[in-house]
Amino acid sequence: MNSLITSQERVKNLAALQSAPTAGSGPHTISQIHAFAVPGPGVKNAYSVLQVNTRSGITGYGECKPLSRTDVEALQQLVGQSAYAYEPLTPMAPPPAQGGLNMALLDIVGKITKTPVYRVMGGPTRFKARAIARLTGSSDSELQASLKQQMAAGVRAFLLPITSPTARNQGSAFVKANVERFQVFRAAAPEAEFAVESRDHLTPGDASFLAAALEPYHPLWFDEPCTVTNLEALHKISDETVVPLGFGRNISNAGTFQDLLREGVIDLVRPDLLIYGISGVCRIASMAETYYTAMAPWHSAGPIATAAALHAAASMPNFFVLQIPDSGAGSAVIQDGFFELPKGPGLGVTVDTKQWERNRIA
Repeated sequence: MNSLITSQERVKNLAALQSAPTAGSGPHTISQIHAFAVPGPGVKNAYSVLQVNTRSGITGYGECKPLSRTDVEALQQLVGQSAYAYEPLTPMAPPPAQGGLNMALLDIVGKITKTPVYRVMGGPTRFKARAIARLTGSSDSELQASLKQQMAAGVRAFLLPITSPTARNQGSAFVKANVERFQVFRAAAPEAEFAVESRDHLTPGDASFLAAALEPYHPLWFDEPCTVTNLEALHKISDETVVPLGFGRNISNAGTFQDLLREGVIDLVRPDLLIYGISGVCRIASMAETYYTAMAPWHSAGPIATAAALHAAASMPNFFVLQIPDSGAGSAVIQDGFFELPKGPGLGVTVDTKQWERNRIA
């Protein structure tokens, strides 16, 4: 299940593709691959946009982790390959580009067949997808303002961040403060539902203590309560609380999800679309379904990845909720707590790369 392959395996796969009948022939072979950096806060890039052109004039787009010039040069080895071959080509890309390449190739396949990607993937299993937004702000008043803004936009479920821990082993005062915060926000929006977000900032002991204290208030789940490094430590949380636990933000090896599922310490699988792409997330969903475990994929990019996530959501029977990125929902429509599915062919989004032209990665 490992999505990362060695350089030798990548060369071997490329040789096999070049000998295949589809390589280098037909109108839908890859003719160009361009990448653009999307600036983020500070000096770092937030993510990259991939543009994949075919000889037939059809273009596909995807969003991925920030790329270097070396990554973009490595992608050029895929020029001349069939755009239909999204499964064998995806693992041949540099790891930061794999999720975006998978989105772009499926976008092309959908446009060729004149159908949404979720139909290419065998869906839809649903006609709308539940939305959840992360409340943003450094104080309770800013979080309250974020709540009002998101409620006005049609969102009805929220990730409520815990107060920032100042040290390890916080104790009862820290737990009490976070329980009170949860109560305040539940009272402010009684018609909404809330999950608790830690971003793996807690020790397993603190996470277990807080999860047990939150049980009477029925949070949707506890997101990333601690780092995924020790299964015995995760058992300390899962065995002592009925609050569902969600993991996946920092998991780059799909086999880790299988370990968590087998041990019964995960209740919500949260793979990053920028790492696994559409088909990779759907494979993880199929694995999770055998354990009766729900999916809540996420990403930290922009509107292209959000559209891709909606196609993935429509393709998996065990989908639960999709997190809106901090950059916003883009062109996706949210009504009464649910995303509408994209309706156009491919990913169903219109992309104008002129805004990023000065940020082209040579």
